Amino acid sequence: MLQAAVASSSLPNIVIIFADDLDADEIGYTAGRNDIWATPTGARNLKQGKSIKAGSAKVYTPAIDSLADQGALFTRFYVNATVCTSSRYCLLTGRLASRGPEHLEHFEEGSHLTLGWNPQMLRSESNLPKELKKLGYRTGIIGKWHNMPRGISPKRGKDDHKANAEYEHTKKVEAKLKTHYLTNLKYLQEGFGWDVVDRMEWGNSIVNLDWQCEGALEFIDNNHKSPFFLYVALPVPHGQYSFQYNDISTLDRRVTSNGLLEEEPGVLPPIDDVYKRVKANGVPKQNAMATHMDDYVAAILAKLDEHGLRDNTLVIFTSDHGSRGKNSVYEGGAKVPMLIAWPDKVKPGTISDSLIGSIDISNTLIEIAGGKAPADMSEDSLSFLPQLLGKPQPKGWRESMLIEAGNSKGVVTRDWKYVANRVPPDIEKLMKARPREVFWTGVDHHNYQNEVMYETYWDADQLFDLNSDLYETTNLYDNPEYRSAKMKMRKEMNQYISSLPFSFGEFGK
Repeated sequence: MLQAAVASSSLPNIVIIFADDLDADEIGYTAGRNDIWATPTGARNLKQGKSIKAGSAKVYTPAIDSLADQGALFTRFYVNATVCTSSRYCLLTGRLASRGPEHLEHFEEGSHLTLGWNPQMLRSESNLPKELKKLGYRTGIIGKWHNMPRGISPKRGKDDHKANAEYEHTKKVEAKLKTHYLTNLKYLQEGFGWDVVDRMEWGNSIVNLDWQCEGALEFIDNNHKSPFFLYVALPVPHGQYSFQYNDISTLDRRVTSNGLLEEEPGVLPPIDDVYKRVKANGVPKQNAMATHMDDYVAAILAKLDEHGLRDNTLVIFTSDHGSRGKNSVYEGGAKVPMLIAWPDKVKPGTISDSLIGSIDISNTLIEIAGGKAPADMSEDSLSFLPQLLGKPQPKGWRESMLIEAGNSKGVVTRDWKYVANRVPPDIEKLMKARPREVFWTGVDHHNYQNEVMYETYWDADQLFDLNSDLYETTNLYDNPEYRSAKMKMRKEMNQYISSLPFSFGEFGK
């Protein structure tokens, strides 16, 4: 019935705009909703745990906000893995990160898996662009890609690809940059389902939204006569706007991850104009990157209008994870806003609190395109098309969901969160030798200060009542009053682990 409603008009174009490290307080529409999302400013203002990253939640993002005004907002949307690589894997394959077959090259099946910046995507796997291409879509990717196998391209020097790289320095290393860029480009162009691979940023590289946006607009211009799927992977904010990384005054638009341009692209407003609008709207100058990012989104929407495509284009805006809890399974890292506009089908002001994961996006879009997700994309993934169209949550909809990071796994329900930290013997030995220095991930770095922001971080088992403790400050696991909830959540965890190819402590055995 729902597919028939969708199919009553031509196949919709699809645009996914995937931000990087974006917290809910970094776009205007959700910036004040500290009761829904566990944001850095919410932790500070509500005195809920520590928040050493909080800046100002005042931002100016009218284009992004319009997606929610004109479409749907999902308030219980979770990413199923909370670092760059695994989050993108979940998005594009519909699979939990632990299912990635690339893991089997490094871990024996049935052994304990430590999730790092993996899994990489393999050509042998089904994925969203492949499936949409089968259904008649032209497919394109612009921006950040974090799923490239190691050893594909020559290494760059650490200072050769800084986010705010200087022109003269880039000139000296341009040959290395171009070799690295073109080698990766050629690899991604073959066997992954992309018709167009353009304006890429390999991992964390040189930020040039103007150059990337130009590529996105060219893709729409060149493919607007057929259904298209455009995946726009933003490299920002990658942390709070106050970070030096996001100082737009330092960005040289002639510098790209593929070397130097003779002149700036000029499809986005100049920096002076960004600052002028920021000031006019009472926004701190340090949050100007939010508006610069918003201008990218506005340019895409304007291009859709130019070709008369806006009503029949589904636009998704969300993030790979939040910054307050990155590389953890806490709410601040895993629960992010998702905004979807589709004027032809989605009623403005639609709000859904269904438990939806990033693994569900691919299944939903394949159904909208008139297809059926293959078996390896539907084991974990569900279609939330009914909720998107404002219908009630389907009967039998999931009651829980799994979130993964490092050696941590979390099960979340409407009311509860259970966090389990389990490590293999080698990491346990390291943690005992260097207590509170080696993290649950097994290393002493890339923990993003979770051990400071979350007082319960070092507890192996954690139980939180999300209705009263959104910021996860009080561990109820050992409280006898909550034994029933604890046992139920452990049972849920056991069921998830039993279905995965790798072990996790006592679960699944």
